Amino acid sequence: MTPPPVGGSAGVLILLLSGPSAFCLTGAQQRGKRIYMEGKGRYEISAFLPGAGVKAPGSGFPCINCHLSGGAGQLEGGIQSADITWYNLTKEYAGTRPSGRAHPPYDDDSVIAAVVSGQDPAGKELDKAHPRYEMTGEDLKDLVAYLKFMDREPVPGVADNEVRVGILLPETGALAEAGREVEGLLSGYFAEVNSRGGLYNRSLVLVPVRYDASGSEGPPAAARKILDNDDVFCFLANIRPGPEDGTVRYIALRKVPVIAPLLSPPETGFGTDRYTFHIFSGVSDQAKVMVDFLAERLKEPESRIGILFAADRHGEAGAAGALGQMRKVGHPPAVELPFSPEKFSAKDAVDRLRSEGVGAVLYFGGSREALAFVREADARGWRPPFVAPAALVGEALQSAPSRFLGSAFLATPVAAPDSSSRKMEEFFRLGKRYRVGERHPTFQLLAYSGAVLLEEGLKRSGRAVTREKFVDSIGNLWQLETGVTPPLTFNPNRRAGAVGAAILGVDPETRRYVPVSPWREPR
Repeated sequence: MTPPPVGGSAGVLILLLSGPSAFCLTGAQQRGKRIYMEGKGRYEISAFLPGAGVKAPGSGFPCINCHLSGGAGQLEGGIQSADITWYNLTKEYAGTRPSGRAHPPYDDDSVIAAVVSGQDPAGKELDKAHPRYEMTGEDLKDLVAYLKFMDREPVPGVADNEVRVGILLPETGALAEAGREVEGLLSGYFAEVNSRGGLYNRSLVLVPVRYDASGSEGPPAAARKILDNDDVFCFLANIRPGPEDGTVRYIALRKVPVIAPLLSPPETGFGTDRYTFHIFSGVSDQAKVMVDFLAERLKEPESRIGILFAADRHGEAGAAGALGQMRKVGHPPAVELPFSPEKFSAKDAVDRLRSEGVGAVLYFGGSREALAFVREADARGWRPPFVAPAALVGEALQSAPSRFLGSAFLATPVAAPDSSSRKMEEFFRLGKRYRVGERHPTFQLLAYSGAVLLEEGLKRSGRAVTREKFVDSIGNLWQLETGVTPPLTFNPNRRAGAVGAAILGVDPETRRYVPVSPWREPR
């Protein structure tokens, strides 16, 4: 029979925290950790939100989502969640605490009271954003047992003499060679750091996490295995091909930092996963620069812009970014024309946009449809400025009709690096010394900038590094110079370091892409 609930705290996340993940926790601490991380105890747990007047399963409102791993708390949505490390909770204060409250130290009973009834040790009500939980007395005791140990729990992948950094790599398939180059470059980078004494007397150890790109399990199984063994502190420069397979979501649910994933840019650099740090932003933010470029280039500012976009995740993200920027800069409303890639008609698209008086086209779709459109437009003698993200159309515009080349442009988040910079010299030196190869320079540049970011985050986190300290340290970086990318800036709501794009044109003689407008952030 299920005992009657008496209140309690919760946590969410679908984690596998048994076995090796439990380190040296007692049985009560292991159960308490599951409550903190997943919101699941031995019996049912419920959460009541006073502000909204809503009652829901405890697994929907995790302790960890607000107070984070280790209990340090965070500022989110204008609300600062409390530092609930046991040392902080039980510390004596002569006056007002950092939280702005004045009350006696917590003990076991007052922690339970805060969890159940939302009151501090002085009997004052906690913020209404703090849920009030229902759980059994047994689960409450387990939770308190874990809270007492939480901030002293060993950090996965961190030992006295090393920090282990994972990288997802395909053993087979089209990206295997790129993976070998990236692995070689990062191994060399880590070797150089270690030759200087490492970071706080810890060596950086690269841990390749290999998977069969053609196998049935692939990246998710490889990531799950390495994380279940608590063998890495974070991931760097993951190469995960193919459609969304659950890998990114699984790692995010485990709250494991990921630096510079190479093949999964965010749709926008803002409001994305707290634990993943991208070097460049996605299509949405590039679309904003595309709008700025057209606004400056159009001879008639009132010219209508047509937005031709695929009805899929990338196309819709690009269209949304463009529309938002047009409203921001005060450009006249656009003509929006979505299309299904399977049913795309270049003739119909050209007819519709011309009839609407469109003077320039922003395109967000695949390469095949892009080339069909520009060929149809050229055949009809219509050559408006046509701007598309390089990540979506690839090299298609290099095959555009000769007369259309002067109207074809690409947006790319990758700025041309300064070949004379010290870090560029270091990049080339590493490649030569460690015989990295030269077939995948873009992947290498991204991985190198990710390594610079990783090193800076670890330096700022100090010897007592945790995943949360590391995430917070990177999440407050301003204009970090990597030498191979634009300066990287992050904040609690921004998880792409370089939010912007450069514009390329096509040289009519060589049919190679050439810079037209330098890299910049949106207005």
